[in-house]
Amino acid sequence: MTQPGNHDERPPLGFLATEINFHRPPGDGFNNRTWSFPLIQQVAQGSLLVHLVSKDEYPEDFIENFVKASEILISKGCVGITTSCGFLAMAQPELSKRLSVPIATSSLLQIPAIQGFLPKGKIPGVITFDGTRLKLKHFQQLGITNAESIPIEGCPDPGELRRVIRDGLPYVHDKLEAELVQAARNLVRKHPDVGAIVLECTQLPPFAKAIQEAVKIPVFDVYTLGEWFYSGLSRTGFSEWTATEKIEARQRRPRSRVELSESKL
Repeated sequence: MTQPGNHDERPPLGFLATEINFHRPPGDGFNNRTWSFPLIQQVAQGSLLVHLVSKDEYPEDFIENFVKASEILISKGCVGITTSCGFLAMAQPELSKRLSVPIATSSLLQIPAIQGFLPKGKIPGVITFDGTRLKLKHFQQLGITNAESIPIEGCPDPGELRRVIRDGLPYVHDKLEAELVQAARNLVRKHPDVGAIVLECTQLPPFAKAIQEAVKIPVFDVYTLGEWFYSGLSRTGFSEWTATEKIEARQRRPRSRVELSESKL
């Protein structure tokens, strides 16, 4: 398997970056070393925090800026595009309609699959950068059903994540991790039926392992989305057959009398 950060001959995934300036360590979607495939980035103009994290639909000029940035990525050969903020779920229908390659705007796109494979009585919950602005409309834009039943836990304000992203303060991993682990504990304490957590914010994957260790349930984020997304965009082969496997493949396999009764041979 190709290790994260390795460069190979596969086509790149495009990453729509924002104008927000803060530290992006491995695990962050912007960092090439996060991924097991090549990544190229392009900044979308007009994408400061005040524009990006919104409870409302985006204006046309905002959408058009992301279309222009996407077209630059497409011209450089990307096979698909992902983004740097889960709130861009609000733009998913418009961007997918206007672009010539697939786009996955938000980790929240994984929710329908998670709803499908969780045990009966269990639901996904979301941890988000801003719990006051992530609204039902974001989920509806992604075609998510029963979105009103999905509990949301926002990061505290003031808090470490807000200070790093909004205010540009130093990135202290341990403080951020403690804050996010506590958010996860709060979520499952208030909603015992939560059987998996989706991390909305693109900056949260570095803390997914600690969150999972603390609450003992599956954790999904933009990293799990991106790896799955790219795996379908650019398929890789499997290991060569061994000599023994090649010999065995030439041998007819036995069938029971019941199986033979259905055979057309």
